[in-house]
Amino acid sequence: MTDAVHSLPEIDEKNSVSDDSLEKKGVDGVEVTDDAVMAKEVEEFEERLQNDEATEEEYRVQEAYEVAIKVLSTRDDPELPALTFRTFFLGLGFSAFGAVLAQIYYFKPQTLLVSQLFLLVLAYWFGNALAMAIPSGGLFRWLNPGPFNIKEHVAIIIMASSAAVSATAIQVISVQDLYYNNKLNAGLAIFTLIGSQLLGYGYAGLLQDMLVKPTKCFWPSTISTANLFQALHYDNQMTSKRVRLFWTIFIVVFCWEIVPQWMFPLLTGVSIFCLADNHSTVIRNVFGGGSNNEGMGLLSWSFDWNLITSDCLFNPLWLQINQDIGVFLTYILMAGVYYGNLWRAKDFPFMSQAIFAEDGTQYNQTALLTDGKFDPKKYETLGPAFFSATNALYLMTSNLSLGATFTHVFYWHWQDIKPFLKTFNPWNKTPFEVHDAHNEKMKVYKQIPRWWYFALLAVAYAIAQATNYGGHSGLPWWAVTVILLISLVLSMLFATLAATIGFKEFSSSANGFYQMITAYMVPGQPVANMYGALYGQHPQGQCILMLSDLKLGHYVKLAPRVTFSMQIIGTVVGAILNYVMMVTIIDQNRDALLSISGTRLWSGQNAQGYNSNAISWGALGPEMFGINGVYHMVPLCLVIGLFTPLPLILAYKLWPKAGFQNFSAPIILQYSAYMSVGVNTQIWPAMVIGIFSQWWVRTRYPRWFTKYNYIVAAALDGGTQVISFILNFAVFGASGTPHNFPVWWGNDTKLSADRCAAPEN
Repeated sequence: MTDAVHSLPEIDEKNSVSDDSLEKKGVDGVEVTDDAVMAKEVEEFEERLQNDEATEEEYRVQEAYEVAIKVLSTRDDPELPALTFRTFFLGLGFSAFGAVLAQIYYFKPQTLLVSQLFLLVLAYWFGNALAMAIPSGGLFRWLNPGPFNIKEHVAIIIMASSAAVSATAIQVISVQDLYYNNKLNAGLAIFTLIGSQLLGYGYAGLLQDMLVKPTKCFWPSTISTANLFQALHYDNQMTSKRVRLFWTIFIVVFCWEIVPQWMFPLLTGVSIFCLADNHSTVIRNVFGGGSNNEGMGLLSWSFDWNLITSDCLFNPLWLQINQDIGVFLTYILMAGVYYGNLWRAKDFPFMSQAIFAEDGTQYNQTALLTDGKFDPKKYETLGPAFFSATNALYLMTSNLSLGATFTHVFYWHWQDIKPFLKTFNPWNKTPFEVHDAHNEKMKVYKQIPRWWYFALLAVAYAIAQATNYGGHSGLPWWAVTVILLISLVLSMLFATLAATIGFKEFSSSANGFYQMITAYMVPGQPVANMYGALYGQHPQGQCILMLSDLKLGHYVKLAPRVTFSMQIIGTVVGAILNYVMMVTIIDQNRDALLSISGTRLWSGQNAQGYNSNAISWGALGPEMFGINGVYHMVPLCLVIGLFTPLPLILAYKLWPKAGFQNFSAPIILQYSAYMSVGVNTQIWPAMVIGIFSQWWVRTRYPRWFTKYNYIVAAALDGGTQVISFILNFAVFGASGTPHNFPVWWGNDTKLSADRCAAPEN
C-alpha cells in the first residue's frame, strides 16, 4: 500500500493529463477508476499517519507537493451544510467589518490590514458561540443546523477576505476626485470597482483546471490555513495535541508581540554594528534596517514575528534557497551601485521611492502638468528627474525577473500548459484529466461550467470599457484590450509559480511594468496611466487570490459553486462599502487629505503616493526611460530577462542529475534588489528559521514536521495578527490618539529602531 501511495504524486507529476480515465471492474462488477482506487489508498494511508502507525520514511516529505497529502486530509462529508444562516450572517458581517475598516485606514496615517487568519479566528469564536446560543430544535433548526462546521467556516472566510480590502480602483477614483476635479458618479465608480475585480475572477475560472486541480499545484501559502481549518474542526478539541499546541503558541506570541511592537522596539532589529556606532552612515546603510528605508540589515536579527512571518515555515526549501541567493546578490549590487556612484547615486538618499531633482530635493511633479497632462515647457524649466540608485536597481531586477518568468515557465511547465491550452480548441477530443486524491473527492460536487467564466469575462470586459470611457481616463479602448490580454498571460505565468513553488513577490514589479507599457502607449497622461495599471495589475492580483481561494476550497472540500458565490458576494459588498466610505471621508476631510502632512486622524498619503507614481510614469516615463533617458536600461531589462534562464537550462542539459532544475532565474532576480525598500531586519532570522524548518526538521524529524510544522506557522501568525490589530487601536493611534511608550534606551525616537543613525528621508 505504501508503494501505491508514494506513486500518487508520480501519477500526477508525470501523467497529470491523460487521454482517458483508466478503469477496471470492482468486486460487484461496477467500474472503478484508478483514481478512485488511489483515493481509497490515500485515505488508508492518512489514517495510518493520524494514528502514528506509519514509519518515519512514510512521514518524510521528499517533494514539496507531498504536503498536500501528508499534512492535509482528504476527508469529506458531502452532507455537511455550507450555506446556512450562520454562513450569511457572519460572512456578511465580517465582510462589512473588513471592507469599512480597510477603506477607513486607506485614509489614515496608520496602515491597518484585516488579515485572513485574524478573520478565521474571529469567525471560529463567533460561529461556535452562535451554535451554542441559538436553539437547534423545531423551526430553529434552519438557524442552527448543528455544530459549526468546517464548510461554513471556510465559506465565511472566503466571503469576508474577498471584501476586506481597499480595492485598487478606489485609489484611481479617489485620486481623480482629489487631484483632477473629476468626481465619478456612484454607479460609474461602483461598476469600476466591481468590473476590475471580476476580470480577475474570469481569468481564474479559465485557469483553474491547470492551476487548482493537479497535485503539483499545491499552493504552499494555503497549506497552513487549510491545516488549521482541519485541526479546529476534525480534531477532538479536548485531547488533540495539534489544537492544544496551536492555542498555546497563539497565546504566547499574542503576549510577546506587545514587547517588540510597543515597549522595546529595539527588538525589531538587533545589530551589534549599530549598537557600536550610531553615527556612521555606512554602518547604517549596510547593517541597519530597523526603520523604514534605513538600510540592508546585513546580519541584523529581528525578534518581532510581525516582520518575520510564517512564510519561512511553509515556503518550500528551494523557493527559500533561490530567495536567499537573490538576497546575497542584493548586498553586492546595492552597495556597488551606491558606493560606485552609478546614476549619481550619492547625490540622493541610499534608499527612497521618491523622485528627485538635480539638486537632491524632491521633484515637484504636480508642477509638470497642465490640465492633467504633461507640459514639455514646464519640464524644461524643472529639469530632469532622478531615482535613488537602489530604487532604479530594483526596477531593473524586477523587469529582468519578469522577462525571465516567460522563459522559465514555458520551458519547465510547457508539458502542463500545452494540454490545458488544447482544451480551448472546440475540435479537441482529448479531455483534460487530473489524477489527484483531493480532486477525486471533489467530483461529487457540481463543477462550474467554463462558459460561466467566459460570460463573466465578457460582462467584465464590457464594464471595463464602459467605465474607462465614462471615467474620462484618456486610455483608448484598444490600449485597455492590449493591457487585459497581457494581464491574462501574466496571470497564468505568475499563478503557475505561486501554485507550484509559492513565489508571490510579483505585485509591485508587475504594477511598475503596466505603468511602463501604458506610458509608451499613452505618453504624458497620468490619469490614463492609473487606469492602465488598474486594468493590468488588479485583475492579475485578483486572479491569483481567487485561484488560492479555490485551492483552499479544494482542500477542505467546499463545493466550487459555493466558493465562487462567496467570492462574488464578498466582492460586491466590499465594492459598495468601499465607495460609500470613500465618498464620506473625502467629502468631510478634503483639506486634510490634500495637505502634505495631513492631521492626527486623516492622511492622504496613500492617494498622494499613487498620484505621484502615475505622474512619474505617465508624465516623466519617456524622459526617464526613453532611449536618451538616464534609466533607459530599465525597459531593456525586460528583453534581457528573457535570456537569463538559459544558462541554468543549459547546465541542466549538460548535468541533469546536478539539481540545476531547482534553481529559478525569476526568483533569484526578483530578490536581487529585495532590500531596496522598507524594514529589513527580518531577512536573516527568516533565512535561518526557513532552513531549520524546511531542511533540518523536515529531514531529521519528519513525523513532527508533518504533524505540527504548519500548525505552528498558523499559530505564530494568528497570535501576531490579532494582537497587532488590537495594538493599532489601543496604542498606535488608530482610534485617534496614540499612546507612545515612554522613551528609554530601547525606544529612542531620535535614532532608528535598531539604534543606527536615522534614515535620510
